[in-house]
Amino acid sequence: HTSSAHSKVRAIPSASPALLCLLVERDHALGHQEPHWKEFRFDLTQIPDGEAVTAAEFRIYKVPSIHLLNRTLHVSMFQVVQEQSNRESDLFFLDLQTLRAGDEGWLVLDVTAASDRWLLKRHKDLGLRLYVETEDGEAGGSVG
Repeated sequence: HTSSAHSKVRAIPSASPALLCLLVERDHALGHQEPHWKEFRFDLTQIPDGEAVTAAEFRIYKVPSIHLLNRTLHVSMFQVVQEQSNRESDLFFLDLQTLRAGDEGWLVLDVTAASDRWLLKRHKDLGLRLYVETEDGEAGGSVG
């Protein structure tokens, strides 16, 4: 959970297969960092030991970008698997969405693999990293 993004974790009752939805509202800081990524952390302690997550989604609302209107954006999600003091953190690719900067609506990224790892090794939750880039690799600005 970050201080600049409001997030909710919702679990379906235990009678149903476990489904975890991560809903993140607009984060004004995204796109104003170098490099062009934002990290998110979530508290999964409400999921009992021994429970399996059958699906986990990261949802973020995309508002249209006027200054990049006709550009293509690549929004990718990675799990941080190991932080390094002398180089970039080790990342595991989770999902990628390609869209137009002028598009508006919910982006849904599959993070099931990350939630599975977190439940197996609860002390190893190093978060998710969301990247936004244009087709030529430049920072894409705010996605939502």
